[in-house]
Amino acid sequence: MVACQPEEKPTTKVLRKATAKDLGRLQENRSSEQDTFKLARKKVWELDIPMKVVDAHYAFDRSRMVVTFGAEGRVDFRPLIHALSSSIGGRVELRQVGDRDVAKLAGGIGRCGSALCCIQWMSKFESISVRMAKEQVLPISADGLAGSCGRLRCCLRFEYEQYRQVNRALPKIGELVGTPAGTATVIVGHRLKETVSVRYQDDRVMELALADVTRDTSAKK
Repeated sequence: MVACQPEEKPTTKVLRKATAKDLGRLQENRSSEQDTFKLARKKVWELDIPMKVVDAHYAFDRSRMVVTFGAEGRVDFRPLIHALSSSIGGRVELRQVGDRDVAKLAGGIGRCGSALCCIQWMSKFESISVRMAKEQVLPISADGLAGSCGRLRCCLRFEYEQYRQVNRALPKIGELVGTPAGTATVIVGHRLKETVSVRYQDDRVMELALADVTRDTSAKK
């Protein structure tokens, strides 16, 4: 099976090479962002607002501070804007994102033991369905299929097309197939190896590549 290749990041327009002053301002912004991030989380707790702050980001010219958060449904965040504006003395914008974006911003480790794919290389989220798990013969359970975001894992899509193609070519259990040695009955399908185990009338069992079997039952015995 071959997984999806990382998507190329879109290029952006370059205005000029950053100066020492620019780099100094950037460093100052990053430091202030950490302070605002901690402050925002503290205010959310004090104001008892049902939301999770996951990021705080200054515009380069410090014209505004954008605080990103996740929440179940819509929330009234006006008290938080007022509290933050009073504390940092500037314009504050709050931006709500979905569960997947929350995981991407917060970071984490996936079930595979590696950093989440959305952090490492994914630039956009594709739609995922339970059908993709069924095609890969995975146990259908909410806990088993969910990622750190609580939604269906993005990796369910990575090999979906390969599994779908193999499943189309894979004979069903009990189906009669033609082989170089005659007609046989399929007893096991091996998706990853793209082979099938078959049993002949004399009880011989052989494992054959899909390319070596035909679903034409008119083959001679």
